[in-house]
Amino acid sequence: MKNLWGKNTRRSFMKTAIVTTRHGAQDDRIYYKQALSLAKHMDVTMIAPDDGDDLTWENGVQYRPIPRRRSPLGRLLSLLEATIAVRREAPNFCHVHDLDLVLAFPLLKLLTRARLIYDSHEAFPQQFLVRKRIPKPLRPVVAKVVDLFEKALVSLGDQVITADDPTRDSFVRTGLPTTTVFNYPPLHIFATEPARLEKEREKYATRLPIIYQGTVSPDRGLFHMIDALKLLKQSEPRVLLRIVGLRNEVLHQQAKQRASEAGVEDCLEIVGWLPHLEMAYAMKSSLIGLVPLQPEEKYKRNIPIKVFEYMACGLPMVAADLPSISHYLRSSGAGILYDSTRPEELARCVLELLANPKGLQKMGEAGLRAVNEQWNWSKMAEVLWQVYENQGASPRRAT
Repeated sequence: MKNLWGKNTRRSFMKTAIVTTRHGAQDDRIYYKQALSLAKHMDVTMIAPDDGDDLTWENGVQYRPIPRRRSPLGRLLSLLEATIAVRREAPNFCHVHDLDLVLAFPLLKLLTRARLIYDSHEAFPQQFLVRKRIPKPLRPVVAKVVDLFEKALVSLGDQVITADDPTRDSFVRTGLPTTTVFNYPPLHIFATEPARLEKEREKYATRLPIIYQGTVSPDRGLFHMIDALKLLKQSEPRVLLRIVGLRNEVLHQQAKQRASEAGVEDCLEIVGWLPHLEMAYAMKSSLIGLVPLQPEEKYKRNIPIKVFEYMACGLPMVAADLPSISHYLRSSGAGILYDSTRPEELARCVLELLANPKGLQKMGEAGLRAVNEQWNWSKMAEVLWQVYENQGASPRRAT
């Protein structure tokens, strides 16, 4: 039932509205991890952009689409649309996932009775230190201003969740309870059908495939990998670099141009996007996973999820020697670290691993063991629900 304001006035169970205006409706952290975990205890409504995808929703999760808007003015309109959608849902909790959405905190506080939870996936202010559209001398100033505004507006809420400890520590001054819910993977999504996986591997029977999967950009190592590929081809022409997740058409063309100039276009495969549940086949049909993040401040703090996804697929890796990564590889033995400012080092490490099949297998098994025993989502789901309980949530009663 709705009142004159369009607000729901009858509900059987506690509800959380999970809100994003920037991510996809079935983003890995937002939907597959958090929404599905919370749906075991309470009603969940996803308020997220409609990208025209044909999506299937699990029981306990309702979807309230809002238009996808990309212009600065459109993104402000999205904030208003998201706020109205939250008002209509009248949830007990409002769990937001974007830096933009902190601008809606005053309205959400005024128009709803929901407990406001801010989920910081990464160190958002530090993103402005690598924004090419901002003149380099101004980037530190912009990052500082964004940081001040983010913390001031978030302080109107009730709880902060982060994906890593350095980002958690940056919210101490808000005075809010802050909890790290690491972005470890749910292991079940990496299950594969043996016959289908074998068929996928057969496609690359004459090659030595290595993979980068996920969002890719120059600061995440896009051109660095292509430069390393030129060196790799000289020693091992069977190497095939698979880049899965390059959706930006301009970067796609620039990558192809770079590869053509380097003479390695026959050693490069670019896939724009794969459904989340298809990624395991791409990873398991490769030999090595790459994590070539450049030493920008944000990447020194934020833990890349692909580290754990590679582990969950038994895929050894060559990864940047950054504080956010090194602990996991050194303690597990799941791969080797290198200086990610040097393409020649990436090439050397890949060749070293390819020359040692037994070592590759050992590293893959070590990573799989580590993610099964400690770095998986089932443990984080318990932490997430504890956060909600601390904020007054009670589980859905069995019927």
